[in-house]
Amino acid sequence: METVVRKDKDAAKRPPKQKIATVDSGCNLCGSFRRALVTKGKEHEYTNTTDDVFTIVSCTGCQLVYMDPRPDFRELGTIYPPNYYSYNQDILRRKANPKSILSTLRYKGFRAKVEKSLKLAGLDEKSKVKILDIGCGDGHLLNLYREAHGEKVETHGVDFNLEAVVLASAAGHLTYKGRFEDAEMGENQFDLVVASHVIEHVSDPVWFTEKVSRVLKPGGVFWFETPNIGSIDAKWFKDGHWGGYHFPRHWFFFTPDTIKLLAEKTRFTLESIDFVPNAIFWFWTFHSLMVGKSEKLRPLADFLFPPVDFQKDSIANFLRICLFSVVDVLIKRKTGQTSNMIVVFRKPQF
Repeated sequence: METVVRKDKDAAKRPPKQKIATVDSGCNLCGSFRRALVTKGKEHEYTNTTDDVFTIVSCTGCQLVYMDPRPDFRELGTIYPPNYYSYNQDILRRKANPKSILSTLRYKGFRAKVEKSLKLAGLDEKSKVKILDIGCGDGHLLNLYREAHGEKVETHGVDFNLEAVVLASAAGHLTYKGRFEDAEMGENQFDLVVASHVIEHVSDPVWFTEKVSRVLKPGGVFWFETPNIGSIDAKWFKDGHWGGYHFPRHWFFFTPDTIKLLAEKTRFTLESIDFVPNAIFWFWTFHSLMVGKSEKLRPLADFLFPPVDFQKDSIANFLRICLFSVVDVLIKRKTGQTSNMIVVFRKPQF
């Protein structure tokens, strides 16, 4: 099945596109069009998307940070290239040495999140938990849910990338091809909706979250991860190089305060916000700094801070991830936050 995702190797080597279609945006939380410039930046992780420069602004009313203008939907195939990292997660897992330290630690962390989210969704009290993974890619996370509890979980996924959805479907998950916002799903059917680093990619986080509420059963859990633009490293590297920008794919950037506003606006109960390490943002930060200094430094930046192959099972990646995770732990001890938030919303029972 690996050839399904890799079938268009030429596309992975395509030249970057210029002057892609964009649309103007406004504050998604309060509707204001009054904003202040935060920074500008461009793609640095992939060489086959676009060379365009994008602008990040902050709402002067509620402080939500967002990209304006942002890429149009027609350009999703441009900004998410065939070699986008999330389309090949399960392939990397199968290639990795399951006994390696990096693989052991990574999947220990993944499985801890799986167990915690299932407990919140009431697995102990239910005969079966129905799960939806938004942005499921190749079904990597859904595989972990099913491996953990077998027939006690019913796994569904949605993703707009056809090749990734084919892989997820082949793994036995019920899948929807397209954007979650466009997928036809019945109301009140899921116990748990998971969106790991998805909400920052969508064009309308409020509408997206409201739809999550509609498809959740009363009392159901919406578990999502998203960058924290209020973190200290986001402030250190504010001028276009913070890894959490992920130009041009991240369109909205939240802080704990704007997460609270999102919960209020969408009538969810905010149960918790946890701050966890995310070494990958550091990879992207230092890669951006090097490539931004000179395109001639790209080969060295790719070697030192691989922006795409950061999850490959290697000693070098293990050492990098350990180093950056320690940095995040120290930052959390000092500030109480990191650049990565795990958020739990619960749909009211009535």
